[in-house]
Amino acid sequence: MSKKVLVIGATGSQGIPVIAALLAPDEAGNPSPYSVRAFTRNPLSKKAQILASLPGVEVFKGSFNDMSTLAPAMEGCYGIFANTDTAVVGEQGEIYAAIKMFEKAHCVPQMRHFIWSSLDYGYKFGGYDLKYHAPHMNAKGIFTEFLRAQDSDPSGEAFAWTVLTTGPYIENLAGRMLGPQPQRENGALVFDTPTKDGLIPMISLDDIAWWTRYTFDHLPETSGQELKIATEMMSINQVVEIFTRVTGIPAVRKHISVEEYWAKRSSFTPMRYLEATYSAVCNVWRDTILTRDMEWIRKVHPTGFTLETWIKTKGYDGSLVPDMSHLPSEAERKLLSK
Repeated sequence: MSKKVLVIGATGSQGIPVIAALLAPDEAGNPSPYSVRAFTRNPLSKKAQILASLPGVEVFKGSFNDMSTLAPAMEGCYGIFANTDTAVVGEQGEIYAAIKMFEKAHCVPQMRHFIWSSLDYGYKFGGYDLKYHAPHMNAKGIFTEFLRAQDSDPSGEAFAWTVLTTGPYIENLAGRMLGPQPQRENGALVFDTPTKDGLIPMISLDDIAWWTRYTFDHLPETSGQELKIATEMMSINQVVEIFTRVTGIPAVRKHISVEEYWAKRSSFTPMRYLEATYSAVCNVWRDTILTRDMEWIRKVHPTGFTLETWIKTKGYDGSLVPDMSHLPSEAERKLLSK
């Protein structure tokens, strides 16, 4: 009998590649031990309908902050992968919903592994200076602090939790967060993310999916742990150097203010809260208050992307996606091509 995993945020950027990774055969080619319950607010969406057509997937309608839908979705599940959206309920709402989710999961008899997709608590690491106050990072980081105070059983006989602390998607190099200016200067792409020489823990969506499968497969080793993962820990200066070397496309690095950054993207007018949040995130990156053990990451996941292999594999040429968001994962690209 398969181990059913409830994927919260199933049709989102992380959800689709995570589902694909959970359903994939193991390294020896044996069938996956997992099946998936895909939790989504809109089961009639194109993505949800395609997921529902996949063997081993059932779609369940609900919202992560509505326990009347979330509780029945947990029934009979072995594990949970939770990637919640701060924009849906706000910072306080996300923290409360996550705690209630954890409490309920703890009471499900078959439940063994709760995986929280998190972000670095930059506000804490920056000494609670308001310039680092990014609500989505705060909410996920605060709940991670809550988890640290909870028991976690590595034996597989009782309930365990693991945190996967990720970062900005490397796919954002094709969007407003990390990508170049919409217009070239003197024929060169201009990368102007306002982070000076700070190091950014970028991660590929495909690598997040790999780490999720690894974590479910290795409960004893990951129980009660926060795995701080990344594809690369690098500055935008390094991005420009590698991009130019790999593609041969001219690119330059410009250091500008956040205000100048948005002025260069006048076709995309963010809501005020997003502009403030982005400023805080850039401050966190600029001041390099986040850390990653890249030697450990490469040791555990030697087949993971580097920026160079990601550029080559994806054919990234500095182009921006039309909605200024980010490139999809490989799993999502394949899913939507069906």
